[in-house]
Amino acid sequence: MTLSNQRRLAWYRVPELWLFIVLIAATVIGTFSMMATALRQPDVHINVPNDVPRPSKIPPIWPATPAADVPTKPGDPMPPRP
Repeated sequence: MTLSNQRRLAWYRVPELWLFIVLIAATVIGTFSMMATALRQPDVHINVPNDVPRPSKIPPIWPATPAADVPTKPGDPMPPRP
């Protein structure tokens, strides 16, 4: 019996291929649904009272104020900027 005489199985009759197709389709659908959900949801701004600014590579807008000008209690007004 040679290879050309054997009956070939059609690709759509192989269950593993259908599983592969379903998994790839689910991945694509899940990716697009997560992107759509993420684009609809706004980013939540977390406000922490008395939070200290973290160092970053962005230069400050105003020069640093002396320690005496910093309010000591929450709710105290900041001195005006020059």
